[in-house]
Amino acid sequence: MPEPLTRTQKRQKETKERIFRVAMEMFAKNSFENTTVSDITEAADIGKGTFFTYFPTKEAVFKQLGEITMEMMSATAEEGIKAKQPIPLVLKNTLTASAEWHEANKPITQQMVRLNVSMEPNTPNKKRFLELLTNLIRIGQENGELNNEINVQDAALVLAAIYFTAVSVWALTENVSLRERLESAVDIVLKGLSART
Repeated sequence: MPEPLTRTQKRQKETKERIFRVAMEMFAKNSFENTTVSDITEAADIGKGTFFTYFPTKEAVFKQLGEITMEMMSATAEEGIKAKQPIPLVLKNTLTASAEWHEANKPITQQMVRLNVSMEPNTPNKKRFLELLTNLIRIGQENGELNNEINVQDAALVLAAIYFTAVSVWALTENVSLRERLESAVDIVLKGLSART
C-alpha cells in the first residue's frame, strides 16, 4: 500500500491537477494553438513560475493526460486480476478503460492527435503501457488462456498499436463510439492470441 501523501505533496498534486484541468478547458474552448501559457496561468490564478515547475512546456500538459489514462488502465487491470476475470477480458477492459474520458473530451483528444502527442515513442507512459500489456499477456499464457508460442513483446506492441490507431482514427474521422471501435479491434487481435485447443 502506498505511503500517504504529506501536506506539501497533496498541495503540489492539487496544483498540478488544477493547472491541467484549466489548460484542458482552455484548449477545448480556444484550441491548443490559440491558448498561451499566460492564458492558462491567469485562469488558474498562478504565476508562470508555478506553471513551469509542473510543466516545462505547454505541450507537456498533454503528458498529464497520458498519466491519467495509465492510471485508469492500471486500476482496471488490477481490478480484473483481483476478481480473477479471464485475461482476454482483462485486456479488453484495460484497453477500453479510457474510452469514456476520450468520448466526453473529444475536442481535447482531437488536438492531442493532431499534435501527434500520442505518437511520441519511448515516453514513460508508453513504457508503462507496454509493460502492463506484456504482464497481462504473460499471465494469460501462464494460465493457458493465450497462445504461449506468440512473442509477448510483439503481442503487446500490436495491442498498443491497435489502441493508438483506433483512438486517432476515431478522433479525426468517426462519429461511432470509441468503446465499440476499440472493443471490435481488440476482439480481432485477441482471437489471434487465443490459446489453441
